[in-house]
Amino acid sequence: MSTQDGAQFDPRWRQAQVRRDPAFGRAAPPEAQARLIAPPLLDLEFATSLSLFASMLFVSQLGSLGGLLVVAITAAYMLLHITRLYDILLPRAFILAIPAVIILSTLWSETRSETLKYGIEFAFTAAAGLMLSASRRPMSVLFGMFLAFGIYIVVSLAFGQSVFVGNTGTTAFSGLNRGKNMLADIATTGLLISAATFLVSLAERRFLITVAALVVTGLELYTVVAARSAGAMLGLGIAAIVFAFLIALRPLGALLRGTATFFLGLVLLVAALNYRALSGAMIEMGARFFDKDLTLTGRTYLWQRAYDLIAETPWLGKGFHSFWLQGNPDAEGLWQYAGITSREGFNFHNTAIEILVHLGWFGLVVCTLVVVIALGILIARFLIRPNLFICFWLSVLVYELVRTPIESIGITEFYFSTVLIFMAMGSSFAAPSARPSAVQTAPLRRPAQRPAPASARA
Repeated sequence: MSTQDGAQFDPRWRQAQVRRDPAFGRAAPPEAQARLIAPPLLDLEFATSLSLFASMLFVSQLGSLGGLLVVAITAAYMLLHITRLYDILLPRAFILAIPAVIILSTLWSETRSETLKYGIEFAFTAAAGLMLSASRRPMSVLFGMFLAFGIYIVVSLAFGQSVFVGNTGTTAFSGLNRGKNMLADIATTGLLISAATFLVSLAERRFLITVAALVVTGLELYTVVAARSAGAMLGLGIAAIVFAFLIALRPLGALLRGTATFFLGLVLLVAALNYRALSGAMIEMGARFFDKDLTLTGRTYLWQRAYDLIAETPWLGKGFHSFWLQGNPDAEGLWQYAGITSREGFNFHNTAIEILVHLGWFGLVVCTLVVVIALGILIARFLIRPNLFICFWLSVLVYELVRTPIESIGITEFYFSTVLIFMAMGSSFAAPSARPSAVQTAPLRRPAQRPAPASARA
């Protein structure tokens, strides 16, 4: 891990350098030292992050304009970093296998034009996540995400609505959309982002942002409960435990940290091997807690129909986004069963099943391998240098993975969860180092002592 990487990702590194290295401002006035410890946040990275996530969060209100904004923002950001594209994409090249398989499915898709269109949109979504994961200003990116989610939650609470849950007659808060699960996903993800913002801003002594993060966290927690989503609550609980666990391991030595992480991995492995029994118990517990039917609002019927579809094309699937299309009799029947009058925006509520239907076993194996490799590298990076950002991205991945049995995660274009998953996987690698300037390559010399300015002496 380079010293530059430490400067980008660990505020304590900058503080230590300011204190002991003349090149980092020993003779500088206090306000200059403060800028070194906590650089300004309102920059290009912040603007890109805020505009990108706001476009995705409000995509239901913006319509096609929201998707166009995502493409335009991503393309502009890539052009502005054109000289770094090779350094950014080279170590992350294996992650591009997922959008590559999706676009490749055009060759065998039942609806080639739709698959190509949605595949290109997914590629832009993945590119946005990978590009932001390589930002040299991760706090600016995090702050932009925090504001986007915070604004959305405030607007939802002010102008939102409630919807009926299944056939039980109960209602849940759905905010600006008709889907309560989408709102719960937004609020839960925003809560994790707010928690990370709180911790990082506290470490960098940005106390105004710290207070704002606390307020937004309270609003997001209320929204999660009001949305009555068992999957979101389950994912939040596990992700919060993992986040707290990883933060608690940071001050430990590498050996103790590695040992604790190894045992945590064993626990997760045992849970994965007993997934069928554990998932059944968790589904039943969540259904009883939220007063739902044990079919999780019709999910079991969706899965039964999906098994028939998978059996038709088991190896390559039907092609990306080739099933949920208006005019497809099978899709029309499921929309009618679920009461989806808009006839759009639906899925099989299971990530593996969704991938099998559209990309077959070939696509599922590729996606699984990419996620496992990226997760392994990210864990290794945590063991070497456990900064707050790596803890955050690990908790984000855990949150998304926990919900894969009952939600379709990471395979939707222009959706914030997809961008976050690719950001988390891309964060397995450090941001490319900047080319050294003349100042950086010049020998260090102790600056001449000058009288402190009047403002500093006061």
